Amino acid sequence: MMDILIKKAVIIDSTSPFNGQKKDILISSGRISSVEDDINPALADEVIDVEGLHVSPGWFDTACKFGEPAYEEAETLESGSAAASKGGYTAVALSSHRQSAIDSRQKVEYLISRSAGLPIHIYPVGAATVGAAGKAMAETYDMAQGGAVAYGDGRQIENNLIENLVLEYNGAQGYLTITMPMDRTMMHQGVMHEGVVSTTLGLHGIPDVAEDLAVARDIFLADYSGASLHVACVTTPNALRMISDAQARGVDVTCSITPHHLMLSDENLKEFDTRYKVMPPLRTDAHIEAMKRAVENDVVCCIASDHTPVDIEDKKCEYDRAAYGTLGLQTAFGAAWAVLKDSISLEKMVDLMSINARRRFGVAVPTVAEGGVAELTMFLPDETWTFGKEDIVSLSRNSAFLGREMCGRVVATYVKGELHK
Repeated sequence: MMDILIKKAVIIDSTSPFNGQKKDILISSGRISSVEDDINPALADEVIDVEGLHVSPGWFDTACKFGEPAYEEAETLESGSAAASKGGYTAVALSSHRQSAIDSRQKVEYLISRSAGLPIHIYPVGAATVGAAGKAMAETYDMAQGGAVAYGDGRQIENNLIENLVLEYNGAQGYLTITMPMDRTMMHQGVMHEGVVSTTLGLHGIPDVAEDLAVARDIFLADYSGASLHVACVTTPNALRMISDAQARGVDVTCSITPHHLMLSDENLKEFDTRYKVMPPLRTDAHIEAMKRAVENDVVCCIASDHTPVDIEDKKCEYDRAAYGTLGLQTAFGAAWAVLKDSISLEKMVDLMSINARRRFGVAVPTVAEGGVAELTMFLPDETWTFGKEDIVSLSRNSAFLGREMCGRVVATYVKGELHK
């Protein structure tokens, strides 16, 4: 392993004794050997000296999907990991893609084994039910022994009894259950947010209540079972309010929001561009303001990319037939920080991108302190840039952020004893 010296970097890490300080950081044999005001560059094999550089614990994504196995044309483990690394992530919680459920210990161990040579850590999220079909519980205990960190089908389990059994069993074992907030019976034929824009375009709408009902049901069942519940990708004011109220009365529930729901709205769909077809759907400016308030008030646990690669054949077609999903790993920080930078601190943003998520998913938090394992993200929080097609390293191209101005550029990550630029 090469010895790396990071010069004059501002440390953003609420768990570190050096939080908010500008320091030199020397990494030797994969660990932080020294944090000082000035370290001799001759001690390192490579020096990173960038004006305005900030360093934080490596970012951790709680909601992303790759294609492999079974949907490699959309994303392989290699291409997805490259996208994550470019976006500043050192670890991801990998969920089941719609084409292939992670529903056995064998699949969990396969993903962990395949990730050994990749530039990120992969923590599999096991399916809560067999085939993620919502019909029968999967072997969550067996998957936990293989290394799964949480369980969720990537869609709502419609059967209340099955959902309650999942929560009761996982809760008794101390496992985190993840739900996606969408009642598909209320969603019906909807393909975008129900409102003025959907009416204008003549498209079937998805009402807020489809998300609200799903969140209400899962909160009641989590309260009843005593389980740990994480609601992914919340978008509606009522859902956020219910989560806040549940937290206040002691229910063990957290939630995430996504950068695309913060930066974009249903107004972007006026040209029927399928890059903006996501689930939950893009909402309105009022919804965006509600999400921002929820972040400011600590209702939201983390920012999740909801990275969902889709092959061009499944996206470049009629809007009603197009698959849901957008790429998100490379743009998550830049898009979210562009929206939130005037209302929260950079320290809080790093908590949302790394520390909170790791704690909730039971993944070790790498502190920027002497003696600790070096797992770091290096970034320039004030640099603006525009995301273009040439920037995409995923196999898929379905990014809703093309042409959007980002705030905050990733310089490099350090993980597994290696520097990645």
